[in-house]
Amino acid sequence: MSKNICTVCGYDKLSFPQWDSEGFQSNEICICCGFQSGFDDDAKDNPESIKEYRIRWINGGANWFSSLKPKVSDWDLAVQLKRVNIDI
Repeated sequence: MSKNICTVCGYDKLSFPQWDSEGFQSNEICICCGFQSGFDDDAKDNPESIKEYRIRWINGGANWFSSLKPKVSDWDLAVQLKRVNIDI
């Protein structure tokens, strides 16, 4: 399993850690939930916490974000969220 797990949704196949050891963001967009470290959590006008983003994403239907990389057929949201200690 990859160590590059999205802190919002638990997707475990990010190309890079969302933040490096010095706290710099990767700016990678999670193909599952659409969270972009360094943007969604650092927007000047309305920074959103990881928890707030997760709640909004789940309440909006937890839709797969990427249209270019479709979710795998055995995708299980509950299993994925457990990687970030969220039970649904």
